[in-house]
Amino acid sequence: MTPSIRRRWPWFLLVGSLALNMLAGGFVVAHSFRPPPPPGGPDQMLERFVDDVSQRLSPADAAVLRKALDDARPLFVRMHVSREEFTPRLRTALMAQPFDAAGLRVLFDRVHANDAALRSEIEARVVNTLSRLSPEGRLRLAESRLP
Repeated sequence: MTPSIRRRWPWFLLVGSLALNMLAGGFVVAHSFRPPPPPGGPDQMLERFVDDVSQRLSPADAAVLRKALDDARPLFVRMHVSREEFTPRLRTALMAQPFDAAGLRVLFDRVHANDAALRSEIEARVVNTLSRLSPEGRLRLAESRLP
């Protein structure tokens, strides 16, 4: 007579296995319902646009667009710095005792003037870049989803 050897799993191993499976499932579910990352700034959106449209352009036109984007990077930094500096200045103006309405107006006027100068420089760069593209390249841009 051979004794029947039955192995019994310890109950804590079964519970531990179940807990690990539930934890792994929770990570999978949480990851699948995570919202997409927020869109980047204008430089990242423009870079994605240039990457997408460059696939449909001639190598020469794609090079013109990429060089224009690289040349504009300092402009994007200036835009970012301008926006970053505005909030602390506004906060300081709001907390000033006594409140200086004329000073706040000057702050807004400076911000608007700076934004207008940056916008004019961007527009000049866009016109310059587009004038260097081939007619076919401009047609491809016109057919694409412009930012």
